[in-house]
Amino acid sequence: MPELSVIIQWMNQYPKTGWLLLFIYIVLGVVRHRVINAESGSVFRGLLNLRKRRLEQMLTQPYLNKNAVRLAKRELRQRSLYRLTGLYNYRLQDLAVIMCDRYGLRAGYLKPWRNWLEERDGRIVFNRKWHCFRWRLFLAGQIANAVLLIVFIIYIVSHASAEMVAPFMMLFILVWWFPWLMVTLVPAPRWTREMEVYLEKFNGEQTMV
Repeated sequence: MPELSVIIQWMNQYPKTGWLLLFIYIVLGVVRHRVINAESGSVFRGLLNLRKRRLEQMLTQPYLNKNAVRLAKRELRQRSLYRLTGLYNYRLQDLAVIMCDRYGLRAGYLKPWRNWLEERDGRIVFNRKWHCFRWRLFLAGQIANAVLLIVFIIYIVSHASAEMVAPFMMLFILVWWFPWLMVTLVPAPRWTREMEVYLEKFNGEQTMV
């Protein structure tokens, strides 16, 4: 961590860049503080849980028949298991719970691969072909973003002062690259192979049952 005098000297030398970086740092700190210290009764969380509360209220309504109550309980169970496992498919949820408990894995272990998983005859099937395709697209996107960043830097250097390169790079990464990375992230082949070993072992044991 640089000394305070060095930081002040650098900010005096590059005032625009220094104040812009300080502003970005403060904004990120505020956002991080809000996310970490968000109360469970916040408006955002309340909106997300609105349907859950309605389903829970349905369980106490005397005019609903047993079939409706059973469906409400099933929906609540599916939502709870989604929070636990991170899987949308209700057929996969129970299998994921059994697998993670059997091998001592965290509850959301299969979540990163959920788009390529399906249940078939009591087994968890992984679509390796589509995962490889998405992985190649992800790598191509990373290369394209790196090239775009280089072009962006060259453009800034030719049209603005050199001291603006750092803040504009940070702006590009925070506004475009990092959100894009979070949305399109695909598990690496190394972790995928490890997951497939667990699946192969689990499916083999399921077949024997």
